[in-house]
Amino acid sequence: MVHIYSNTKRKLVKVGKKVVGCLEDNTFIKLVAGSKHRLRCPPAWAIDAEVFDSEIKPKASDFVVIDCETRIEYRCPVETFDRLKGELDRGFGRQYFLPIHRWKVTEPNGPRQLHLWGETSHA
Repeated sequence: MVHIYSNTKRKLVKVGKKVVGCLEDNTFIKLVAGSKHRLRCPPAWAIDAEVFDSEIKPKASDFVVIDCETRIEYRCPVETFDRLKGELDRGFGRQYFLPIHRWKVTEPNGPRQLHLWGETSHA
């Protein structure tokens, strides 16, 4: 079950008792420990499918994943995530994922790669 907790600017999004991110303005932000939470095969970021369908897709225009270990920020328009997402369930419930190469990556010292949001040959 998804729960939303809010203050004046930020709404925490939970699955059960676990915070999975927050909605701030038109952006969904997910803080992760990359070594633990990044999918390895394929290299990707994932989100609970119910959270995406009920909270992110209707309420946000941007999806941001911040790796707290490296301080690298991964950004993607919600529309692009929705259009290109895959689906999986590896024992943590139904999740949607988007491969790393589909995200705009910004390192602490500036952008690492430029990214076109359309289709690429990496599919």
